[in-house]
Amino acid sequence: EEEKEGSASSTQAKVPERWFNAILPLVVLVLISLLRMYFDGKEVILESGEDIPLTFLNCASKCNSINCLIVGTSVSLILTLVLIPAQKIMGISKCVEHFVEGVKGMSEPIMILILAWALGFAMNEIHTSEYIAGALGKNMPVEYFPSLVCLIGYLMSYASGSAMGTQGIIFPLVIPVVVHLTSDTEVYVKTIAAAFGSTVFGNLCSPIADTTIASALFTDCPLVDHLKVMTTFCVPIAVLSLLFGDLFVGMNLYPFYVSYIITMVIVVMVFVMFGRYPWRRSMFQVFLDRARGVKRVSSGSSSDSSPSEQTSLLRGTAV
Repeated sequence: EEEKEGSASSTQAKVPERWFNAILPLVVLVLISLLRMYFDGKEVILESGEDIPLTFLNCASKCNSINCLIVGTSVSLILTLVLIPAQKIMGISKCVEHFVEGVKGMSEPIMILILAWALGFAMNEIHTSEYIAGALGKNMPVEYFPSLVCLIGYLMSYASGSAMGTQGIIFPLVIPVVVHLTSDTEVYVKTIAAAFGSTVFGNLCSPIADTTIASALFTDCPLVDHLKVMTTFCVPIAVLSLLFGDLFVGMNLYPFYVSYIITMVIVVMVFVMFGRYPWRRSMFQVFLDRARGVKRVSSGSSSDSSPSEQTSLLRGTAV
């Protein structure tokens, strides 16, 4: 039995890693979905008798996108089930077993999305958005509404862990409210952009987000460590986007593209000031040491010493 286990492990270790096993199903998925969208929309246009040019955009706008994606996914799945056994990488039964495991892994985010849609439909039925719009009246300054939507999107996406689920809840609420508050289409665009952008925050930082859990599992990284890293990067960007993007652009202090320039400059400054290699001090630490009159022990050329030695030197006492 030990010999069989050893041979099985050696066989698994010799599994070939071929790039087209990953690329071909994705390419087929995209191509079949796009082709299906074109021909499905074309059929709808011809049956309706409308005088519309049969361009891809016109056809895609008339097609049943869900059916098209199902067809593309099915063809891609069949191709995968043919490719893998044909190369003797894995048997059909093993492929089906992994397929079932993948469906199990997607069941939780699918349920979250379904419940979010259900909540959105329920809020539409009881006219929640109309109630909020009536309660706010015309008292709320409309220039602050995009930043408020952004903040709500941050909190809701972090609590739910789903960007699509949060969008299914937040859009039926904020769109009628902003339409009630103002007739300015520019505010509509800013509000929708704030809703789209803020809901991605939870996908990256929430501990219950499927993407967060999957990233930690695939990289064999502890979930807590992964969350620490993602939070370190995402929270400052979220704050900058809220302040210099949604708030100041909503107040019409400058055009939207200026917010991109400001935030990128701030990110680069933070990276230069606080970013460092593990065996080096950051520029901010250097400035602090000079202000305090503290000197560090150096060992000549930094290239001659190892990172561990340089780290121990930086942790040494001041001379």
